[in-house]
Amino acid sequence: MRKMKEGLDQSDIGTLLHGILFAYQKTVKDTLGTGAAIFVHPVLNIVKGISKRTGVNLINGSNIDEVFENLSKVMSTTNLVAGFRFEKLCPNTYMLCIEGCVWAPHIHNELKPKDVTCPYALIAMSIFEEALKCKVKVADSEYLEDGCRTRIEPI
Repeated sequence: MRKMKEGLDQSDIGTLLHGILFAYQKTVKDTLGTGAAIFVHPVLNIVKGISKRTGVNLINGSNIDEVFENLSKVMSTTNLVAGFRFEKLCPNTYMLCIEGCVWAPHIHNELKPKDVTCPYALIAMSIFEEALKCKVKVADSEYLEDGCRTRIEPI
């Protein structure tokens, strides 16, 4: 039996919050099926609003390529992911690739997520919408043992 740890640290809280978000998305999707997608754009709008109100400006660059390049650099300093990069598939279509996510060993194993979007991808989607002034296509992430891949493109 695993010994219970006393107290919580930031990592524990982050794991719980990440897990709650995945569990919530999964439950909504299981309950509403494809209708759950109607919640994604309002969530992205909330993320944009929080970003503006708190002064967290993740949009740095003169075009989406620069914005995503700078976001990748910022994310690599968080110690939450080993790799955070965008592969450009064609103009305004990208694949967000995350490797070495600190939450993946706990959450991906526990919840076996599918048919939901990675929280990091939701952040990237909100930035995409803000930078390009368009709506992003709702996309589920493909989950890997230590990260995920999510397609980001306009509707």
